[in-house]
Amino acid sequence: MNVKPFPGPSCIRLYAYEDDEDFVDEGFAEKKGKDKGKGITECKYKGTSSAELKTFGGQQMLSAEQTIPRRDLSVAFKTYKRQLSNYQRLQLANNYCKAAYLEVMSLAKEAGTWVRAKPCLGNLDDLVNEFRTPPLPGRKMEVSVATAVIPDVLASEMAEMMTLSSNLWSKLLFPLVKHVEGSNVVGSLQYLSYADVSIKAAVQMYAELQLPTTLVPTRYFEFLRYGKEIMDGIYIIVDVSSRYSDPFAKRNSERRPSGVIIREHGPEDCEIIWIENVEVDETREKLYSTIIGSNLAYGAHRWVTTLLWNLKRDKSSFSDLKIDVHPGAGSFLLALTQAMKRFFMECVSQHPDEAALTVITSGEDPIRILHNKKLTEYISFVGVNSFRVQAKPLSVFQFLMKKDLQLEFRVFGGSETNEVHEEPELLFTFGADDKSNIISLHKRVTKEGIVYGLQEASMDEYCSFILSKTLTEDTVNAHIVCGNKSIYEDSKSRMANITPSGFAIMPDGPGGLHCDASLVTFLVQLYYDPLGNPVDVEFVRKDFLSDLNNIIRELNEKVVGEKMTGIEIIHLTQGKASCI
Repeated sequence: MNVKPFPGPSCIRLYAYEDDEDFVDEGFAEKKGKDKGKGITECKYKGTSSAELKTFGGQQMLSAEQTIPRRDLSVAFKTYKRQLSNYQRLQLANNYCKAAYLEVMSLAKEAGTWVRAKPCLGNLDDLVNEFRTPPLPGRKMEVSVATAVIPDVLASEMAEMMTLSSNLWSKLLFPLVKHVEGSNVVGSLQYLSYADVSIKAAVQMYAELQLPTTLVPTRYFEFLRYGKEIMDGIYIIVDVSSRYSDPFAKRNSERRPSGVIIREHGPEDCEIIWIENVEVDETREKLYSTIIGSNLAYGAHRWVTTLLWNLKRDKSSFSDLKIDVHPGAGSFLLALTQAMKRFFMECVSQHPDEAALTVITSGEDPIRILHNKKLTEYISFVGVNSFRVQAKPLSVFQFLMKKDLQLEFRVFGGSETNEVHEEPELLFTFGADDKSNIISLHKRVTKEGIVYGLQEASMDEYCSFILSKTLTEDTVNAHIVCGNKSIYEDSKSRMANITPSGFAIMPDGPGGLHCDASLVTFLVQLYYDPLGNPVDVEFVRKDFLSDLNNIIRELNEKVVGEKMTGIEIIHLTQGKASCI
């Protein structure tokens, strides 16, 4: 069902065109009347009064049955309905898509990229002006453009990656894109290729964008994506918010015309222009306000950097080998560490997966404690907190790589040397050529046997991760050493078995890895004996605070070079970052 505004003489009204007879929306009540059965239903949204104003496309609208009597007139204006044919609905949808295409090309030209002219598509000024309507109070626009050469990917392959599989698109842009769902378009939109033969694919997308912290809300988008071949070897992928077809779609952010323009670059590469054009809520959170306000957290440059990082990660190779590994071990390591990062992002999400995780602290508490319901061997909790450090992200990253392994192995402190802080033996590294991503396996001998620690350290100028988890000897022998093919599945049903600990690091402003300050999110697993004393949230919170305070103290003493008092640490964990 497509919902479009139609201007009457005294108001703007909503009309629902019944493209799909099976469509059911409990939020609407059908009005019985003389027009029933003519292919159009007049709708009024439940729970709103007839005097309530609605907004659509930046305009104010009245409810379906409302008329406004002028105070200086004795009569009220009447409203009317208009029935559109299937062809007219298709043309309206096609005009919106053409206008979105024109807007993306215009943004690319205005940014000084290799796009030198706008396409001639007729008079679409009204629709383009609708795309450029100023946001409502409390909202803001974020617009950015970036260019890059994508090695070893043809232009046609890049276009297919963006349109044919939402899962592949999500994988290539993770962890910026936390979750994606794609579905086939319905109604008039499914016939877009009839109106424009150059349109190769169209899909309805739902996407969640998340920073690695609990302090910034998740951004939810719902939009139409279509791919178009401009000419031989040049493609464009266009995204446009669903509000232009369904103003009641579930989202808190609007993807105004955005997209990617792709052309061939040599025999094996392609060149892209990435355009981000979104309408979002004003930033209210203070700790991350600088990086969000400077358009670094969600800007086009970060999308491109994330894409290139994932492509390099997929081409990782082994080095420093001290054990024999199975040829299929690489794919297992990539899947396992990817799932570890997905678990991290699920823990910081605004709405974590309720089937696996339960938040047991209040929303106002800067420290989040979650109960991991999937693990039954222990009573398992997860602690999360974000803080600021007056040190360059590169220095913080290098220090926390070693600290992360110490935290992971500390539960097995009864080693033969009885030295918890002694570095474990490195068995191999599996990484990208430029060392932007390194997966490593470490071994420590304890009184109970051999324990392995798997760590992934990924680094880029916008967001770096250091995550690790312990592996049993059986797991290493089954999936890495002995040659049995991996049976691991990267899915939510296995997510709770990942349980990593670690850190996410973002720069607090421009400068990338050499920015003057860092924003760090610390996540740790906390296990308790189910046969021991009962464990309450305050007990778990106290244990987590002990780890958090020690890490903050060590960072400031060994990286920043300043000692912190206990009072300063307490203030920091309460979100008062200015104390450092």
